[in-house]
Amino acid sequence: MEEKGSPPLPVEQVIRTLRHEPVHPLPRGELFVSPNLLDSLFPHEDGDLLRQSASLLRELELSLIGIDLENKRTYDLLSKRAFQGLESYFLVGTLNGPVSRLIEREGFFKGIVDIAQRGLLLSEISARFLNDVARLAQGTSSVPIRAIAIADDIAGSQGLFFSPGDFLQNLWPIYRKAVDIIKAAGLFAFFHSDGDIRKIVAPLIEGGFDCLHPVDAQAGQNLYEWKKAFGERICFMGHIDLVAWSKERIEEEVSRAEKSFSQGGLILGSSCGLSIETVSDRLGALYPAWKRVASHLEEKVWKKRR
Repeated sequence: MEEKGSPPLPVEQVIRTLRHEPVHPLPRGELFVSPNLLDSLFPHEDGDLLRQSASLLRELELSLIGIDLENKRTYDLLSKRAFQGLESYFLVGTLNGPVSRLIEREGFFKGIVDIAQRGLLLSEISARFLNDVARLAQGTSSVPIRAIAIADDIAGSQGLFFSPGDFLQNLWPIYRKAVDIIKAAGLFAFFHSDGDIRKIVAPLIEGGFDCLHPVDAQAGQNLYEWKKAFGERICFMGHIDLVAWSKERIEEEVSRAEKSFSQGGLILGSSCGLSIETVSDRLGALYPAWKRVASHLEEKVWKKRR
């Protein structure tokens, strides 16, 4: 716990912004960081996901990072309670949702048709998904994972892959059950989908999600319109487009966000995740600490690209 007069821990800053309490500066974090980037940045820790994650948290002064719960290596670490040293950070376990699983197994067209028809495939995959949520939520009880993020890309730049009605009838009940399981374990519930999801933000909030990621600007999602529409009902994460925005634009957006969300409600981060492809001096506009470490990190990454 935070002692009187001492600066708040990173995990406390994230919890404050999730609860819409005053916070400055806004906490920063990334749900998705590619293993190849971690191996490039921290070769002396090659393959050691947790040590690399801890190094990234320290180097970039992040408050939050995502941990891939689909990775067998990570799941094995859960049972070994191998997360010592990360207690002061906000760790989010990421788990693929039913739509992503269905499309991965059956292909896009067949998967979307099955969702619209509330077919047997969706029913089967959803049952397995909910079992995984329960198993992993229980598995986090002895490690410092504070939230589970359901990662389910259900939309593109033109909108949902199915009608809002199909979502409410066939998918929303599944998400609601998953959130209930997550909350029963004392965890926060995050939801990730790229694309234009404006038509279902309200149902996602009603379903109990605490945070939405990434607020996809390339799909027309406007962070400040969402803030006005949904007030203190939800927290947002992401917002910064490292691919399309210039360094100057990123600096402007960071400054505006710090002022607009001084009462919490936002975790600043990239909208695309961190990978070798996103490494550039623009990262310094989002993560000031990048400027301090870029000299050796960028050199390693450029070598990896070539």
